Amino acid sequence: MKVLLPTKLTPPPIPAGYVPRQQLLNRLDGALDYKLTLVSAQAGSGKTTLVSGWMQAIRKRGIAYGWLSLDSADNDPRRFLQYMIASLEEGGISIETDDPQSRLDSHGGTDHLLSGFIQDLEKYKKNILLILDDYHLIQNRDVHSVVEAILAHAPAWLHIILLTRSDPPLELARYRVSGQMLELRMEHLRFSNQEADLFLKKAADVSLTEDDIIALNDRTEGWIAGLQLAAISLRGRDDPSGFITAFAGSHRFVFDYLFEQVLDRQPEDVREFLLKTSILEQLSAPLCDEVMDAGGKSQEILNYLEKANLFLIPLDDERNWYRYHHLFSDLLKLVLNQVHPGVVQELHFRASNWYEDQGILPEALHHALAANDMDLAANLVSTNPLALIDHSELVPILTEMDSMLKDKPSSLGLRIAHAWGLVYTGQMERARMELAQVEQGLECLNQEEQGFMNGHLAAVRGYAAWALGETDEAVMYARQADQILPSREIAVRSLNLTTLGNTLSEMEEYLQAVEVLERALSLARQAGQSHVIMPAVTALAYALLGICRFRQARELCLEAIQLAEIAGKRLGEPLPAAASAYTFMARILEEWGEMEQSFQFGRKSVSMAEVWGQTDTIVLCLINFADVLMLNNNPAGAFLALKRAREVSRWVSPWFIYSVDLVEMRISLDVDDMAQAEHLANDMGEATPVWLKARLLIKQNRLDEAHALIHQVLSREGKTPTINSIRLRALLALIYFLQKDEARALAEIKKVLEVAEPENMMASFVREGIGMEKLMRLALSKSISKDFIHRILDVCETRRKPRQIISDEKLVEPLSERELEILRYLDGPLSTPEIADLLVVSANTVRTHIKNIYGKLDVHGRSRAVRRAKELGLIA
Repeated sequence: MKVLLPTKLTPPPIPAGYVPRQQLLNRLDGALDYKLTLVSAQAGSGKTTLVSGWMQAIRKRGIAYGWLSLDSADNDPRRFLQYMIASLEEGGISIETDDPQSRLDSHGGTDHLLSGFIQDLEKYKKNILLILDDYHLIQNRDVHSVVEAILAHAPAWLHIILLTRSDPPLELARYRVSGQMLELRMEHLRFSNQEADLFLKKAADVSLTEDDIIALNDRTEGWIAGLQLAAISLRGRDDPSGFITAFAGSHRFVFDYLFEQVLDRQPEDVREFLLKTSILEQLSAPLCDEVMDAGGKSQEILNYLEKANLFLIPLDDERNWYRYHHLFSDLLKLVLNQVHPGVVQELHFRASNWYEDQGILPEALHHALAANDMDLAANLVSTNPLALIDHSELVPILTEMDSMLKDKPSSLGLRIAHAWGLVYTGQMERARMELAQVEQGLECLNQEEQGFMNGHLAAVRGYAAWALGETDEAVMYARQADQILPSREIAVRSLNLTTLGNTLSEMEEYLQAVEVLERALSLARQAGQSHVIMPAVTALAYALLGICRFRQARELCLEAIQLAEIAGKRLGEPLPAAASAYTFMARILEEWGEMEQSFQFGRKSVSMAEVWGQTDTIVLCLINFADVLMLNNNPAGAFLALKRAREVSRWVSPWFIYSVDLVEMRISLDVDDMAQAEHLANDMGEATPVWLKARLLIKQNRLDEAHALIHQVLSREGKTPTINSIRLRALLALIYFLQKDEARALAEIKKVLEVAEPENMMASFVREGIGMEKLMRLALSKSISKDFIHRILDVCETRRKPRQIISDEKLVEPLSERELEILRYLDGPLSTPEIADLLVVSANTVRTHIKNIYGKLDVHGRSRAVRRAKELGLIA
């Protein structure tokens, strides 16, 4: 799932011209007596404004609530539940469903999270309102089932209000007959003549005669959107009665006429701009220039529209991106189809090309599909099989691909891209079936196309083999792909070499891995695409860690993080594929004893991996985070992270479970849980790494056996030191010390410290406990590596201090003065619009600052932000 958007979790601001409708507000008060309230009416009927206005009164009465503005992406049940919980937290209801397994396992069902949510509501014993706006956008039967389950099992004090343009497929008849549902429909929402008069005076400063009000309200059928458009048309008119008299016909004709009047009053270039850019969900001047072929005039028109209050809403403080009011956009599209019936496809085609040129592939695909050009969509996916899945949440992208495959079942390129997405999400069997379909169609292709497809087939299989721990097959397929992929396929060649390099690293062939990955990074930089550079950089960093080149690895991670931040600003959201860069940065900082920073980077890596949904990245980030938590003297948190990682690993392969076992054995030894360490070692058998076997033997006081085992491995050691050789030599020195052979212990520790100090490798010593610390103090008394040992001992001392990880951590990025000011207001009763009024800024500006606050505090929801800020001492 993507990072939670605070703008989804608060009622929208009350618009200018708002008319309190006391009769409807009183009717809504009855919602507290029903399980379900259904507000079902057509677009523009004032549903959201009515309920939002009612919420102001509810808030003053101290009734708890949650507001969630839905969109089409919320058709994923897990995302829906998480946003729903966050909306209640935004309204002050703390939902403790933080079983980390349910929060982080993006591949499990929703039953656990749903059950925890319902159970946690039992403790409140007071009325709670949950408002779900735009529920008509929910089409997924599983999400409807979640709502049905809540209605059936939640305590009686939870009341759900659905705002929708069409009746949802819920058991409405049963709720109606049993008296459990309150309904508001179009006949209730139509404006009376008195309300229409008051609205026109407030919204447009227009005073009409009683006859004109009755005529206008009759012809708009009390439809608030029609009245709003009429208000725009009436501004400045000398003859409002003549304008109203000119209306004739049904509601649809009034609808059309109003828009023609609004548009006809604009200059021709502005009118054309409004119509043709209505296909865009977000507008920027360069994008509009491309769609309009406007020659650089779009910025001027956007400035005019904003000043004229023509339904244009800025999306950032810099006024680079905008959107039309949703209602206005819908109506413009209708007129566009009437005025230019054949141009819509071409406009979407241009938008798709612009987004593709910018490397924003998900939006490019959206417009290709909107153009109903399945050839364009399939080609877009086929020629960019990695960009789509690296830029996006994987589940929605796979859903798009599933839909396209129904229309283009013979598109082999589309199937290849689908296979990439499947292996990324751990769906290996489905990926194999997809690749088999591709193979069956190869004979229909020419030689060049076959080379492209065969190269991709081998690259996907190599990646899948690596994920399954089948190292020999991974190397074979990756080398095969490297030989047959066309030279122009720079991005895929880079990713394939990254797979090969990762496999060699897992085989501890680090020097070969570095050589291969340097080639991969060179190709990735040629491609110039962040989603290609990211895995190559982080894989190379991992290989460098294997040969103790921590400082070089850090520079690569910083490069990747900087690149991700640049790409994130361009995309308007974080680049989730950067999770691996953050986790390796956490690992480096852990080795250097930088506990607080390692924790922050580790936590961020897990958060980004969750959003992305790539299973192996989730596992990698979790097991690294577990190590980081252990260094931070938080074994409970470490085992919790491992529990989460184990659940996700079951979706990938036994090899990933083995990776979790390795870290769990290491941490079990750290906390002297010998029974669990022995159990894990027995399960892994010969696959248990030598340095872990040696640690276990030392803990069992089987020092001679540990010495023999280490000596056997070190006798075969090459000239290049590795992370494992550092660990083994440190253990060897510890064995000599425990055997009272101080001379050999000092000689061995001197050699290993000389190798470790240039790269500041401290964690390998710190984690060996009190015995290693005593050896360090002995070495210090002999003036061996004095500065380095002082740093190691400082970390040992810091680890002994009791500390609450969450409450004592400092922010990675400090809050600005304005953000701190807004944060203080969040700890109070003011709504976002009320805060904006107090600060004399727009509500959108406040929402942007709130979004930044949530990101910096790494929380979702107002109550959590306040609680976290108090823990950090940012507010009293």
